[in-house]
Amino acid sequence: LQVMAHIDGRRARAARGRAMELLDAVGLADRAGRRPHQLSGGQRQRVNIARALMNDPGVLLVDEPTSALDHERGAAVIDLITRLTRERGTATVLVTHDHAHLAAADRVTEVRDGRIGLPARAG
Repeated sequence: LQVMAHIDGRRARAARGRAMELLDAVGLADRAGRRPHQLSGGQRQRVNIARALMNDPGVLLVDEPTSALDHERGAAVIDLITRLTRERGTATVLVTHDHAHLAAADRVTEVRDGRIGLPARAG
């Protein structure tokens, strides 16, 4: 996470503080010293979310964040993304093939066969 802050020009101490704040927000402050291979797939995905939020983006682009996760962990990741981006005032563009996550979206646009449109929602 601190690399992202360094790229943005933040000092090491400020970067460490911000990294710990975000790791706490994604529930991984207790794993701060772990290497990626020591984390589960869901934990790695939460670190990726924290990393993406490190420099306070105006828009977060998320491509298939649940593809390697089971349904329960996938739903938790979607909940985490929507909660954190709403708290931080960040717009999120989520690309997914999993229609189960559509209910979490404020707006849904479907791309099918190269055409953009609004999908019919199951009622």
